Amino acid sequence: MIEIQNQNRIKIQNQRWSRYYLSVLIVIILSVFLRFFMLSNQSLWYDEGLSLTNSDVSTLQESIARVRYIGNSDRFQPLYFIVLFLWRQVFGESEFALRSLSAILGIGSTIVIFFTALRIYGKKHALWSLLILTFSSFCVYYSQEARIYALAMFIASLQLYFFSTALVKNEGNQGISIWLFSIFTAIGIFTNINFCFSTTALCLSHIAIYRNLRQWLQWWLPAAFLSLPPVLYYLTLPGATDPESIAVSRLGFPIIQNIIFVLNGILVGTTYGPSTEQLHGDNRVQIMLRYWPHILLLVIVCTVIFLALIKVLLRHKKNNREQHPDYFFASVFVMAFLLGLLLAIVTKFNWVPRHSYYLWLPLAMLIPSAFSQRPGITSKRYGVSQFAQIAVISLIVLNIYSLFNYYFNNDYRKDDYRSAIHYILKNRSSSTQSVFLFGNPRLFRYYGDTLSLDGRNLGDQLRKGITDENFAEKIEKLTNSADTVFIVVNREHLFPKGLIEKQMSDLYNLDSQANFAYFKIYRFPRKKN
Repeated sequence: MIEIQNQNRIKIQNQRWSRYYLSVLIVIILSVFLRFFMLSNQSLWYDEGLSLTNSDVSTLQESIARVRYIGNSDRFQPLYFIVLFLWRQVFGESEFALRSLSAILGIGSTIVIFFTALRIYGKKHALWSLLILTFSSFCVYYSQEARIYALAMFIASLQLYFFSTALVKNEGNQGISIWLFSIFTAIGIFTNINFCFSTTALCLSHIAIYRNLRQWLQWWLPAAFLSLPPVLYYLTLPGATDPESIAVSRLGFPIIQNIIFVLNGILVGTTYGPSTEQLHGDNRVQIMLRYWPHILLLVIVCTVIFLALIKVLLRHKKNNREQHPDYFFASVFVMAFLLGLLLAIVTKFNWVPRHSYYLWLPLAMLIPSAFSQRPGITSKRYGVSQFAQIAVISLIVLNIYSLFNYYFNNDYRKDDYRSAIHYILKNRSSSTQSVFLFGNPRLFRYYGDTLSLDGRNLGDQLRKGITDENFAEKIEKLTNSADTVFIVVNREHLFPKGLIEKQMSDLYNLDSQANFAYFKIYRFPRKKN
């Protein structure tokens, strides 16, 4: 009888595990679908053009040499461009091929974080972490972009996975995990310099929460040793000692707006409320007020989750569990956020959500704890946990809404080089010429326009508000006195309103305008004498 009961118990347990891993498999399939769905629907945008430019080399040796002398802040995130060069050699450079690298890395991140949560917290928590990352609008967005962020998140997730053995009691031999953690820490720093901040947050939180100096030294001395080469590499780069000499977007708003933008972008992506293009106007306050239901709902959801997490942490403290992983991940998130904020203040660069990609990892580990159940809790606390679970489900729903906007709402499209260049090519004739005042020349060539003239030196003056009485004459000379000139402007919000029309009015009439996402194309016929 006892043997039959044991067999039935094992059978039931196996059925539960089968159902559980079937659920996990379904969520992973959804993760794959979301990251490849409509992957090449949108045009490559300005920053993706930089990725193309930075990986436009013939050999691996040339790629390694080239990344050191990149003219903008991309020099501080070199590994992706080397990997992208190798990827292009195998898969080509179609929009799908370029972005599929990030899609695969994004899928890898969700899977690695699932196994990390499974090791630290158990099955239920791990499934929720997987769900949160799968439907994260932020994570999907950057898994569909040919930029460094999917690679950086993947390396960060591997770093955390190997480090997680330090957070689990009675874990066996940690030697292999320590060295793999150290290797991926060094690789991560070479991937993106901001990786230093998430790593510093991990390091400080480890000693602050667990207070085991011997264990801390065992983990962090090898990591520090292997991280010396990438750190020294950055310190010897041109401009490393003078951050303001690096070409980056500088702060254009009060820092509090950047803080709100970062938190909003991390939690629900940049396609949840007003579009980024709308917020570049002078009426951004009025625009925000139009979306007050969206903002109010997000604030309520986040407040419930935040208060539930505070209750959980206080419960740990009351039960003398101050070394619980929840404390650790809360500390990592707060420290990493503050370090990112400090960098933005010191360097005066425009702090946006993608610069804080590393914040999602501790969040994905921490959020399910808001409604985790433990033996002996009161019915009142159970009620709080119920509200927290509803709030987390609501957060996932808000991200699904944000993803819907990303996929299907044209108001949230990125720079539409494809449509703008198609318009230029369609309307070009022997008597017309096109000049771009701001844009990525690599993308003009990518989409088949090899004839548009580079007028960015003239555009730089206008962007600074410097008027030039001879601007129209310079355009006339540049275009060899073409009868009709198309003035092409990517990111028109960077230019003083009405200045382009005014500067061209001496020699040209404004005939028409064409608008695409982040693009405006002016058609200027020459005035007849």
